[in-house]
Amino acid sequence: MANKNYIPTNRSASIRTREDSRGKLRTETFRRDEDTVSVAVSTNPRTDATNLYIDSAAGDCLSFDGRTARTVYRALQKHYQFTQKSW
Repeated sequence: MANKNYIPTNRSASIRTREDSRGKLRTETFRRDEDTVSVAVSTNPRTDATNLYIDSAAGDCLSFDGRTARTVYRALQKHYQFTQKSW
C-alpha cells in the first residue's frame, strides 16, 4: 500500500542529452521519482523531424510533433516572462 503522505521531490532527477541506439538525438528527464511525469525530446538528424513525448504519472503518453512542441515552449516562455518567474 502506498504512503498517502508521500510527496515526490525528484531530488536526484536530472536532464540528459544523448544519441540513442537508432542515431536520434535525445534530451530526456531521468532518475525521476515514481508517480511523476517524464519528458523526452527526440530529433532525427537525417530528416530533421522532432517529437516531444510526455509520460504522465498515470501511465498516459502524449506525443507532439516539432511544431506543436515549439508552440508549447513558446507559450511557457511567454507565460514565465509575463509572470516574471524564473525558469
